[in-house]
Amino acid sequence: MKRLLNYMMFIGIATLAISCAEPVEPSSSQRVVGTWEVAEYYVQGQVDNGDLIERLVIERDGNFVLEDGNGVLTVGTWSSDASSLTLNPTEGEAIVLTIVTLTYDKGHFVQNLSSPILGDVEIRYLMDNRGETNYNGQGV
Repeated sequence: MKRLLNYMMFIGIATLAISCAEPVEPSSSQRVVGTWEVAEYYVQGQVDNGDLIERLVIERDGNFVLEDGNGVLTVGTWSSDASSLTLNPTEGEAIVLTIVTLTYDKGHFVQNLSSPILGDVEIRYLMDNRGETNYNGQGV
């Protein structure tokens, strides 16, 4: 009986210790996964309705699918840290999005471009995360 009581006390203390553990803040790599749709974007501080990023699917396996306003798809791999999301397409140059704000539901990203004709251009994307979906568009 005493042995059973000791065993139950041990289980109780272990459960208490585990339940008091501090929750861990999810990393940007965990929060960025999902189907992101652009709600608004601004070019040089002005609302724009061009053919920039329309939808961005970030998958857990390290791949992404980016769809622009013309329906053109770009695929490749992605990586992220606390301050940026880097998209490495299979063709072309890397796309670096600076993370301004990132939650599971909303993202605010900035892309800085530079060209000899246009000079330095800043594009701000305000995106909503629709969550992870399977290929028929249904939520997982």
